[in-house]
Amino acid sequence: MYLYVNGCSHTAGAELDYPQQGQCYEKAWGKHLSDLLDADYENGAMSGASNHRIVRTTYEFLYRYISAKKSPSDLFIIIMWPGIFRTELYLDNAEISGYDDGWLPLVVGNDEQYKKNFPKPLYEYYKGWVTYTDNKHASIDFYNSILNLQLLFDKYKIRYLFLNATNSSALSDFDLFHYFIHINKKRFPNLFNTTQSYTELCAKNNQKISPHSISSGFNSHYDEDAHKWYADYLFELLHESKLL
Repeated sequence: MYLYVNGCSHTAGAELDYPQQGQCYEKAWGKHLSDLLDADYENGAMSGASNHRIVRTTYEFLYRYISAKKSPSDLFIIIMWPGIFRTELYLDNAEISGYDDGWLPLVVGNDEQYKKNFPKPLYEYYKGWVTYTDNKHASIDFYNSILNLQLLFDKYKIRYLFLNATNSSALSDFDLFHYFIHINKKRFPNLFNTTQSYTELCAKNNQKISPHSISSGFNSHYDEDAHKWYADYLFELLHESKLL
């Protein structure tokens, strides 16, 4: 089996070794789960990632995987979707560096950081996006991302599981029913059950925040023991739900 995981900081293993660490793939829950499954492992997650980035980089991964003449039937993919108020912007210049192949993550709530570090036109773009992206817009965007990858995986008959990193806040109003009615509930069993998100499960089960996350002020990223605990939880879920 080949396990591919993608998501945001909670999948990337942020702040496991030091404050403001973006990723630590070898200590994140994906690695611990791959050990339990005796599977090869690849982690495509990045701190600050949006659903847009997850879709984009999962397409890139699958292209590389199939081009290497590897079998999709050996794949198992887990996507842990982040909050819905995130996006990304491609910058084909060196004005802002250090991001994901020219892609810049934009996350609601980082106003002071962006105001300080972004050129004025880029900061104004961010402010406009925040102002005009409401819950309905973000929810539809979220459902489109889910359905996009669901159709891709179904095309290649790839086994997968979708999870929420946190409370996604996606609307479940009746006027959005024509979107989420198509989501495979077996493969995304807790789409609207916010108590089953990664952060909620860790908190309910007395898992500890990483001391590096506490010292950085984020106070939101769990330690390696929590990642191990969550890998055990997923291992049981996968077998009980017969998803493998």
